[in-house]
Amino acid sequence: MHPAQSGKTAPVLAHAVLLALLLGALPQAARAGDGGVLDYLDASADAARASQPEWSSPLATTTALMEQRLRLDMYQQHSGNGADTTELDGGKGLDLIVSPTNEIQIALPPYEIRSATASAKSLAGYGDWTFLRMEQRLFSASKEDGDYVVTAWLSLQAPTGIKSLTSSAWSLQPTLAFGKGWGDFDVQGTVGAVLPTSNVHVLGQQIQSNTAFQYHLDTVFWPQVEVNWIYYADGQRAGLNQVYLTPGLVVGRFDIGHGLKFTTGLGYQIAVAPSYRARPLTPAYANSLIVTTRMNF
Repeated sequence: MHPAQSGKTAPVLAHAVLLALLLGALPQAARAGDGGVLDYLDASADAARASQPEWSSPLATTTALMEQRLRLDMYQQHSGNGADTTELDGGKGLDLIVSPTNEIQIALPPYEIRSATASAKSLAGYGDWTFLRMEQRLFSASKEDGDYVVTAWLSLQAPTGIKSLTSSAWSLQPTLAFGKGWGDFDVQGTVGAVLPTSNVHVLGQQIQSNTAFQYHLDTVFWPQVEVNWIYYADGQRAGLNQVYLTPGLVVGRFDIGHGLKFTTGLGYQIAVAPSYRARPLTPAYANSLIVTTRMNF
């Protein structure tokens, strides 16, 4: 059997089982309401939502809003060297509001299935794991009081990937996120950095910016266009800018009962800069189909 094909079943089933278990257990735990921590978390989530805008999270740009949900995304990427890669999760997982202005994310490790090229064999395995994100919402207002939000966070990435998919370095990712709404239109964005703690001469330090322009249409439709930008300050890609445009549509949130609200979305990411170069591979991929699923509770 083809190596990439033989590696598909186990991780897909593992992610599906874990997601099902969390969907079943967490909302019931949140509804238990027998005092103490669970009541505090429930009240914190209500307070956080009441004091911020009511936008939908974009496809690629991480929102500054406090969210309490399970999220699983899938990416189907095509690279300039001919490789096709299916990526599950992409650093998504459980977002949990732990106070009216604080959130933590415990992410699932990303799993990649990559086809062969003329110069490389196919592969399947886990990539580096951005396992924890800690957020502090700094300023926010509901739609009636100004419709804006500003949040800071720090993400930690561990070099847990297989040999072909790891950076071999721990990374820190400090980020400032923001958003402002005007009626049915909103802009959400982030400005941050990726700072590897070793192997910097290869990986390089990065400055990243993502901006999503979003419109609320009818009651559940959120069409959007995003600009996703990376600047490599040093390393093997020193001085290069990588830019993607991402048109897409998010649909939701659908109330499915028992305190659960479901959202899904679809987008297509297109590399517009720089021109393709094989070594080092830049941009990281030429285009990507993005599918998102989210269950808020």
